[in-house]
Amino acid sequence: MKRKRIIVFCLAVLVIFSAALYLLRFRKEGFAGLRGKKDLNFILITVDTLRADRIHCYGFPLVETPTMDLFASRGVLFEQCIAQTPLTLPSHASILTGTHPLFHGVRDNGGFIVPQELITMAEVFKDRNYQTSAFVAAYVLDSKWGLNQGFDTYFDQFDLSKYKSISLGNVQRRGDEVIDEALRWLDLHKQGRFFTWIHLYDPHTPYEPPSPFREKYPNRPYVGEIAYTDSQLGRLWNYLEENNLIDNTILIFASDHGESLGEHQESTHGFFIYQEGIHVPLIFVTPFKDLHGIRRKEVVSLVDIMPTVLEMEEILFPSQVQGKSLLPLFFDEERNDGNFAYAETYYPRFHYGWSELKSIQDGRFKLIIAPELELYNLISDPDEQINLFASHPEETRRLMRIAEQFMSESSQGSFDIDFRHIDEETRQKLAALGYIGTFTDQSSLEGKRLGNPKEKIVVFNQLSKSKELMLEEKYDEAVALIKGIITEDPDVIDAYFTMGNLYFKKHEFKNALDSFFKVLEKRPSDTFNIINIANCYMGLGEIDEAEKFVLSIIDSILPDSQLYYILGNIKSLKEEQDEAIKYYKECLRLNPSSASGYNALGGIYVVQKRWADAEKYLFKAQELNPKIRNLHYNLALIHEERGELVKAAEEYKVELENIPHNFKACFNLSRIYRILGQVEEEEKYLKKTMEINPEFPISYFYLARIFLNSGRDFERAVELVKKGIELKPKKEDLTLGYFLLADLYNRLGDNWKSEEYARKGKALAQEARGKR
Repeated sequence: MKRKRIIVFCLAVLVIFSAALYLLRFRKEGFAGLRGKKDLNFILITVDTLRADRIHCYGFPLVETPTMDLFASRGVLFEQCIAQTPLTLPSHASILTGTHPLFHGVRDNGGFIVPQELITMAEVFKDRNYQTSAFVAAYVLDSKWGLNQGFDTYFDQFDLSKYKSISLGNVQRRGDEVIDEALRWLDLHKQGRFFTWIHLYDPHTPYEPPSPFREKYPNRPYVGEIAYTDSQLGRLWNYLEENNLIDNTILIFASDHGESLGEHQESTHGFFIYQEGIHVPLIFVTPFKDLHGIRRKEVVSLVDIMPTVLEMEEILFPSQVQGKSLLPLFFDEERNDGNFAYAETYYPRFHYGWSELKSIQDGRFKLIIAPELELYNLISDPDEQINLFASHPEETRRLMRIAEQFMSESSQGSFDIDFRHIDEETRQKLAALGYIGTFTDQSSLEGKRLGNPKEKIVVFNQLSKSKELMLEEKYDEAVALIKGIITEDPDVIDAYFTMGNLYFKKHEFKNALDSFFKVLEKRPSDTFNIINIANCYMGLGEIDEAEKFVLSIIDSILPDSQLYYILGNIKSLKEEQDEAIKYYKECLRLNPSSASGYNALGGIYVVQKRWADAEKYLFKAQELNPKIRNLHYNLALIHEERGELVKAAEEYKVELENIPHNFKACFNLSRIYRILGQVEEEEKYLKKTMEINPEFPISYFYLARIFLNSGRDFERAVELVKKGIELKPKKEDLTLGYFLLADLYNRLGDNWKSEEYARKGKALAQEARGKR
């Protein structure tokens, strides 16, 4: 028995010794040893607004995220990854450049552009002959903000023309559309090496998960959006498996920031930098079994993604990179260099004139640098409820020293600009370039003690609530709420912008203009605000004023394709087609990927009966965005011109599938069926036209005509015609109305009325002939 125990002991020692030798070799060879000579592809996945503690593999039991769980089982999961800011554009700038906002200078959404001088991860891969692509789901990441650097394909293509009022947050697309585009691209490029970035936006407000996730997570729509997002990631994974790409592809799964969900009284994100807003998932999914199912507790940052990925490819980091490679942590769970993470938000400062917030944290303590310092023990108090600032002065001083040194070192050579020593004209140019926030006048804040965001959260929530009420079309309640905010703090520029949107939705365009012009004083280069002002003038029927306004401002800001598109629309409304063509072509020069521009230009050529030119531009629009408004309407008109009525009907049907409220397409479809003699279909689409637009008079006339010709419902037909006349149709259409009434009253036996309307019809017809 004793001899047996000795043998077992020796075998155990041998096993341990062998494992130790293997581990030493494994660590020595590291990632390069696992990879060998295999070429690798890289897919970066960022899910917007996804907090780590709402994912199953991060410990949340009340959601099913099988794909994200699969990522964790096949990769290295970092339990404590911190976003550098809870805002989408600045955070992605940090991810794709490996630098902190302190250095890259992008401190907010919308008013900043990523500096061209920075080297992005895509540019590094492109220089290594990788095929590069990006597919983004929100306008806040549109190529105009500068993150497209280095990407051969950058799928943004947001159609702003369909939005009555525009904000950065409400211009977005669902995850299935993004994945569809990504898979199409992968199908064409899977044979070569590629670097692809896929951005999904669904967990962002408004939380509207599609079925069956809406029903599966009732009263928890944010969680439902996460589950839906997971299902779309499952589609991506299945594609990689089916095309044998799993074994040579690295997936990096992360989020740009979290979501507060009411914690610390913040409903969404951007305002505070508590853990719920900056603690994000980070998983490196690899084809190597030795790196499967690994979890690490060290504090890491999103800026560490770029150097980690580049080290996997054995690429020297650009000198700008401030993050550090996490590869050593893949192999050594005991490694701990005293990691800490920095985060900030300038949102309260730029939008409200209150203080910015900054934080520094290690594995235990977190210091928030605010007008009143906050210190939290994240181990004993993970919800950050007990401020230890007063009771732990030494810890506060230690973290403050680290923060000050870090901010000083990270800011060296940064892209921040001191505007006090620059002339006004140059300052205006730089503001147009997006290097400063044009939200609140920053010079007016210098030397002032700024408000503590913690004391202003009620105002912030009221503004957020007003936007929710606007989405629910409770406009009067929202306006009352905004007025209260402005009374309490008249410098909150976002309040005026929201007020303008509210008045616009109420069709109170003059009031909307008052609000938008207040925004213009503070944000002179805000394209969204410029667009809304132009739309207000057009809503008032003051087309010339809209044109004059856009022309007065267009030369003082960076060239923007959207503004030339608006000018094209204005000229089109004024039936100045040659001028419209000029502006649409300028739009396309600035943005060759503008489906709206191609479609609008094609539409003008349809009006001019230049059919070949029309088809050329419409087909180009179709390549870029087959669902854009009026595309298939215009193609249908071409088929009608050629006498291809069945094809025209099919195009009108496609138009209605894409744009269900396009009443002109619906009416034209009824007209096609009238010509084809399909009366039931004609009646169906006439009724649908009236549902879509009850103010379109001619649909009433033609429905009445069906009743007349079929010998039924004459009284109802008379009502329809009279309703159409009340809607003040064009004279040529009014003539039809009068003749219809004459015929209907004749059928009803009322000869006096029949003759009266016959005379009116003839008079209008003679007047029309006289004008010819």
